[in-house]
Amino acid sequence: MNEQLIINETLVHHLIAAQFPKWKDLPIQPVAHSGWDNRTFHLGQDMLVRMPSAEDYALQVEKELTCPVF
Repeated sequence: MNEQLIINETLVHHLIAAQFPKWKDLPIQPVAHSGWDNRTFHLGQDMLVRMPSAEDYALQVEKELTCPVF
């Protein structure tokens, strides 16, 4: 079964601080309507953080990076 992960503002803050320290002080807010496959957060006013909500969905990230945008 595809177990849902707990993805919240605290987790996003820790990941941003560790991986992108120049953005660690930007505010993090969840988007109003996040999807089932992903959790999305505003990072500051101009960026988004989008994370797979379960391990099985992580496999889609590479596919999405290679799909052409129309």
